Amino acid sequence: MFELWVISRYIFSRRGGFFTPVSVLAVSGMMLGVAALVVVMAVVSGFESTLRNAIVDLVGHVYILKRGAALEPLEEMEPKLKSIAPEIRGLTPFVYVEGILTKDGKVGGVAVQGLDSVAVDQALGVKKRLVEGSFVIEPDAQGVPQAVIGQALKRKFGLKVGDLFSVALPRTSAQSSSGGFKARVARFKVAGVVDLGMHDFDKRYVLTSATSAQNLGGLGKRYSGVRIRISEAGLAQDVSFRLSSELGMGYVVRDWVDSKRNLFEALQIEKVIIFIVVLFITVVACFNIASSLLVTVLRRFGDIGIFKALGMPQWRIMRLFSYQGLALGAVGAFGGVAIGLLVCWLIVSTNIIYVPSEIYNIDHLPVEIRIKDVSWIVAVAMALCWISTLWPAKRGASQAVVEGLKYDER
Repeated sequence: MFELWVISRYIFSRRGGFFTPVSVLAVSGMMLGVAALVVVMAVVSGFESTLRNAIVDLVGHVYILKRGAALEPLEEMEPKLKSIAPEIRGLTPFVYVEGILTKDGKVGGVAVQGLDSVAVDQALGVKKRLVEGSFVIEPDAQGVPQAVIGQALKRKFGLKVGDLFSVALPRTSAQSSSGGFKARVARFKVAGVVDLGMHDFDKRYVLTSATSAQNLGGLGKRYSGVRIRISEAGLAQDVSFRLSSELGMGYVVRDWVDSKRNLFEALQIEKVIIFIVVLFITVVACFNIASSLLVTVLRRFGDIGIFKALGMPQWRIMRLFSYQGLALGAVGAFGGVAIGLLVCWLIVSTNIIYVPSEIYNIDHLPVEIRIKDVSWIVAVAMALCWISTLWPAKRGASQAVVEGLKYDER
């Protein structure tokens, strides 16, 4: 209690207290450094989560392909898969065909994904990404296949709900001696538009019924694979490993991380590097707090002499000044967190920062506040502040009694 009383007197004192220009600048620097860390970590975490959600909603947590043979019926596979991985919450078969979309003289490569309209909700989250029209993938009353397209694909070809477009699947002609091509062509009607969360997905994917995709690819009743949703995204790699081990070499099992593994690994490395670089702002602020504390120590030689004359041990005097520096650092750290959260809120609410989706795969700056990241930022900032206060505190605690009383100004 005595230390707290003395610290409060020192902090609010006009001689080396909190409101001196040196202390104010030091705490302001700490606030700016911590705020920058909070914003940067929130943006990187938001970018990572946006990519993860986009991938999981379209391809599932885990997907399984069969090597060179038809996939078993889902009714046979489902009990076996759930016995291997009880974490499975839902699964759906899918058909994947790559073709060329044509509309009014424009052409472009697309990926046609055929889905089961009944089971799709069990494994994928594409329906909740609908932004226009309706999520209908079954043929209409006239038998015309319907499809849901990405919004970037819509803009590229000038499509709107109700329009017709063609998808051609080139095939090598076995009868042609010149090695020509025969194209299998199917016409689709736009039933809806989705925002798939990534520009790469938005400009390529056409979602339709499994039957329509099978007809386009000439696959009969065969499916390309099964998409699986599990209880938690973080378990995907473990579930994928178990399924791959149990199913054997005849199957290809991948998790959602494999879809963009290089990107996710780069994000993790960049997050660490950015944290270290921006942390130097906080390091500089901690040195400013240390210099402020040193000024306080020099002005308190008389007090130190009196404390020692009264029998206060050196470690208590050292703790006295160290706590004063930590108090200033705490104000800077938590004030910086508050400023950082405010900036994050402004970014989300105003969306004033433009992001070119062709480069970064997203069209806005995502923000996600993670308690773990904020806790690490505060802990590291306080640790640096405490380390920076050790030398000034030790300098004051090692002061001789006689020298301290000699410089007493009272």
